[in-house]
Amino acid sequence: MHRRHFALGTTLLFASRSAGADTDTADCIARVGRARSHLRTLQGPFQQTRRIGLLATDIVSRGTFALVRPNQLRWDLAPPDAVTFWLSPEGLAYRTTHGSGRVPAAAARIGSALDDLRTVLGGDLTKLLDRWDLRIARDDASGAEIEATPRPGVEARLQSLRFSLAADLRLPTRVVLTEGPRDQTVIEFGTLVVDAPVEDTRMKPPV
Repeated sequence: MHRRHFALGTTLLFASRSAGADTDTADCIARVGRARSHLRTLQGPFQQTRRIGLLATDIVSRGTFALVRPNQLRWDLAPPDAVTFWLSPEGLAYRTTHGSGRVPAAAARIGSALDDLRTVLGGDLTKLLDRWDLRIARDDASGAEIEATPRPGVEARLQSLRFSLAADLRLPTRVVLTEGPRDQTVIEFGTLVVDAPVEDTRMKPPV
């Protein structure tokens, strides 16, 4: 598979459960959990801008996603990327113009990155605390912004994962994945649809 097809996956992405968050952050996470407690599905468009230090220009991709709680994510990147990922309890699968299949265990980081993204989009943020330290960058009437950095001893490709939530604390508005000083991916979401039906066939990979 062309390495660009995995650009998202390769950048993406309590010993006590409260160990990865301070009191203010834990309070914010709890409020996000309450806001999302009745969320069933989430879907909509996004724009992904990939900045790679070795390249002269940014790579801009567009796509859509569908999330079915608690554990299904479909992530579609439109041409020229033309790749779809499915993340489910059965693992990670993909489809490109060249074929489809399961992502092997050797590429587990890709699945881990997409699992983190699935959690950020509409999941239980406490699940991030096993591998990430979280802190509040902003928490006000307009929403919240949370920064995650790898916990000591955790192998991670990202230096940080920063995400913004809307005023209702349910919906993501922006995700920034920083891999290095000059390598960064910014995902900005359009108008998202809450709890609309999602066809079962859309969430099943063709493998």
